[in-house]
Amino acid sequence: MAFRHTSRWTFTNVLPVAFVLGIIAIIWLTYVGFHLLRIHRIDEADPKLPQMNLVEVLVSQGLALVMMVCFVRAVMTDPGKVPDTEDWTRNSGNRRRGRGAAVEEVVISPLCHEVKQNGDRRFCNKCAKYKPDRCHHCRVCNSCVLRMDHHCPWIANCVGFRNHKYFFLLVFYCFLNCLFIVVSMASTVLASTNEEMDITSRFAMVFGLTLAVIMGGLLGSFFTFHCWLNSQALTTIEFCEKTSNMSRAVFYDQGLFENLRAVLGPHVLLWLLPVSPPLGDGLTFLPQGESKVPASDMGDTLLSSKPEESEAPTAAPEVTGAKEASV
Repeated sequence: MAFRHTSRWTFTNVLPVAFVLGIIAIIWLTYVGFHLLRIHRIDEADPKLPQMNLVEVLVSQGLALVMMVCFVRAVMTDPGKVPDTEDWTRNSGNRRRGRGAAVEEVVISPLCHEVKQNGDRRFCNKCAKYKPDRCHHCRVCNSCVLRMDHHCPWIANCVGFRNHKYFFLLVFYCFLNCLFIVVSMASTVLASTNEEMDITSRFAMVFGLTLAVIMGGLLGSFFTFHCWLNSQALTTIEFCEKTSNMSRAVFYDQGLFENLRAVLGPHVLLWLLPVSPPLGDGLTFLPQGESKVPASDMGDTLLSSKPEESEAPTAAPEVTGAKEASV
């Protein structure tokens, strides 16, 4: 997992996850107990009620099941870490972007577009490894996470290359659940105002609906923001860092369709299901404006001892700042 040399399931990490599960349980129990079962107990004089009840049961429980699968996969899936290979350790070669005799050396390190101010590859002193593009060190997990989006305390895990899809779908299905519950349960709450009901049941019904409205509003805004990030091939960290220094930043926008495939996977029909994660190793990404290079051409470029013979990169290397140079 992303947690390295540190305990994951501490009380501090478990508490947010338990809080999320508690909210899910409250909304689900309120909806089932005071809406679905209530409609089932109503006199069946109206022939539409049984059909409506069946549809709501199937839709609500189906959405809840998919949501919980996404939650488990987002929590349990390793977001991706830097491999323990020679390419990413101190023993690997150091790629520079300059010209002249200073760079006339055999390049054996992977191509990186995000470098320090002096042109060297980014290095993490805590993990003792070089950082691939879009990789960042998480202090909570004590590990460098591939294409790190952010650390999410609500799933006690980082959102990275390998579990980004599950996290995105988790937010999506949480929002759909809240929306469906609010729309279908509102009529029950309104009808209860004209019926005799104990105060405890009435409070629980109103509390559950209010909680669904609040969570739906928050999740809707959060989901909209992440939809925009995915459409621009940005992570949350990149949005915070690169929008403030756009002149030297490296962007990875490959068009809307390819940007979505990079998060939701190669098969469009499986985009909304918690299966078929995106392809790739999470170590290399095409900068904006570059196209895919055949494997044979890429190998010739990386093994060339004369940099002037290889094609010049179309995207300028990113300068990560003086602070990053020491990490």
